[in-house]
Amino acid sequence: FEVLLNFCQIVGVEIGDILRLGTDDHINFKLESAEDDFVKIDVLDIALAAGDGRIGGREIAVDQLAFKSAWLDRAGINPAHASIVHVSGKSMEPTLADGGVVMIDHRDKTLPPNRNSIFAVRQGDALKVKRAERDATNTAVLLYSDNPNEPTEVLKTTDLGEFEVIGRVVWSARTWPA
Repeated sequence: FEVLLNFCQIVGVEIGDILRLGTDDHINFKLESAEDDFVKIDVLDIALAAGDGRIGGREIAVDQLAFKSAWLDRAGINPAHASIVHVSGKSMEPTLADGGVVMIDHRDKTLPPNRNSIFAVRQGDALKVKRAERDATNTAVLLYSDNPNEPTEVLKTTDLGEFEVIGRVVWSARTWPA
């Protein structure tokens, strides 16, 4: 409780804005505020493969995570065009952990001429999360893993019929094992 009080003092919120006692005397988290400080983004029942590829799940919201509106604005993320999905596999480690989550900006689908950005992509029925770039001659799309043991995938532009950029990864989180 003391840690929670200290946290509230550091971030400048009242403890009542975070916790409240319900009629059943259980503690419930409260994220609604009068100034709409937070925006909730849907967590979809989908896992992107950080590996060979996964068949898409159901694109329905199973949960929500709250983010400060001011942070989303600074990052240029429109919550109406963002979603959060799970990562499955180890090909993007250490950057993205197996079991972690990522937020995808569905408006940002332009592959850059470098591999600095991570994208969610669809290749046929397989959903993947990879560093992606177009080659300098615009004749191929390159999909990179951060795990050095995983090979780079080269997709010729003539073979991109079932390839789609879903969006750019703009945030990630992971749960650390105990």
